[in-house]
Amino acid sequence: MNRLHRLLVAAVALTAACAATTEPRVDDPWQTAAADDTVITNPTTHLAADQITVLREVAARTWRLVSGPGVDRTTSLPLSSVMIAGDPAATVQLSPATSAQQYTNPALIGNYLSAIAVAKDLGLESADKAQARAAAVLAEIQTLAKYKGFLFRWYSTTSGQAIESPQGRPIKNGYVSTVDNGWLAQGMLTAGQAFPTLAAGFQAQLDAMQWDFLYNAAGNVLYNGYQIGQGYSPNTYDNMYSGPRIADYVAIGSGKVPGALWWGLARTPPADHRQRQVPVGQNRTYTDPQDGKAYTIFEGHYVYDRIKFVPTFGGSMYQALAPAMVVPEQAVAPGSLGMNNRNTALAQGAYGQIGAATSVFGWSAATSPTGKQRYTNYGVPDMAINQGDVPDDVITPSAAFLALPIIPEQAYANVSQLLAKFPLIYNQYGLLDAVEVRTGTLAPRFMAISQMAILMAIDNAVNQDWLQGYFAASPYAKVLFPYLSMERYSIHGLVGPG
Repeated sequence: MNRLHRLLVAAVALTAACAATTEPRVDDPWQTAAADDTVITNPTTHLAADQITVLREVAARTWRLVSGPGVDRTTSLPLSSVMIAGDPAATVQLSPATSAQQYTNPALIGNYLSAIAVAKDLGLESADKAQARAAAVLAEIQTLAKYKGFLFRWYSTTSGQAIESPQGRPIKNGYVSTVDNGWLAQGMLTAGQAFPTLAAGFQAQLDAMQWDFLYNAAGNVLYNGYQIGQGYSPNTYDNMYSGPRIADYVAIGSGKVPGALWWGLARTPPADHRQRQVPVGQNRTYTDPQDGKAYTIFEGHYVYDRIKFVPTFGGSMYQALAPAMVVPEQAVAPGSLGMNNRNTALAQGAYGQIGAATSVFGWSAATSPTGKQRYTNYGVPDMAINQGDVPDDVITPSAAFLALPIIPEQAYANVSQLLAKFPLIYNQYGLLDAVEVRTGTLAPRFMAISQMAILMAIDNAVNQDWLQGYFAASPYAKVLFPYLSMERYSIHGLVGPG
């Protein structure tokens, strides 16, 4: 039992047995897996030794890219993407980065710090070398231009200069992205725990982040961001179940915004809100552990293949599961977020067989394999709040890997099938970013955000959720975890007859 599980054994006990409302259909393994309250908190015990060996090899190849061609040697900042030269093959050549590709952002920097911790955990890098890498990134962060402690949206990887766009124009009036700085903060928290001699330096950067500046007190939510010279974004992060919840986590954990921010987030939009499904659920009232006030929230859900889940806006696996790679939602929130992670992954698997008929699953934002290789949002339409176009023709391996710590057996089978169907997606640098499933067309590049997600997922899957333990051991967790552990979503059991 590792330190995460010792820390959270009391929270795991909250997973009380609860009988499914109906029996699953015999020939539907996704329904069978979703029919009870089983939430996996130690995925490593669900994987065989040979499977763990395979996953460690994937991690080694991925780290080869992330730590080598994926990093600018001058600044130690991660590049957003790396292109291959020529066609996909078992061994590929990489194209030199053009000036238009030499950029990064706060989320990539934060996730790179987490990836460095993964490399240490998995023995891909010695502890001393990994610490040296993290120290180099910290030194660069200390020099980067900031606003109220936050990084701007884009930086040149060659000079470290803040730039207005990925095309490299010098900054005039910069934009502070809330979610990007949330991912940066988690990376600094992780690195501070993984490398204790660097903790003070990372903590100083965290202390400088003025989360109250990005808090919309009237709406009890966070702004999407702030444009210098113009003001706040007109949009706010209203939905709980999305990638930006990482910013809510660190904002609450920092103590700089009231914990009651937790109750300002919609589990699903209200039933009268225009959306793809009319959510079913009930109102529940909770007492806030900080201010002692009562808050009533609507805990609703959508349904796919009789599996109940709280949706993301675009039906994306990254939006659903990426925060769970660093925050132990399965252990701390087994009746709410943890179970929703499980049900979301299972429903995506069901859609792969029933809806998309692709036999493999894993939808998230990724590189379009055709045309100009634009970064495009892909998702499961039936699992999206968005009523607009949600394309499902492209699968990204990173989404498939994100399911590994959540539903390890099903996810490993899915990854194996993905590699068997599209063997040229896998090379000496890991996995290319995406595949158009019906044609087999592969995207000819690696995206840093996807490669780092793969590393984080593998570390948790083969190493007893060790990566999550860094956040769990931080002071932020003591403030945040009472909120995570309180709820029981309306997603238990199955819907209707088989």
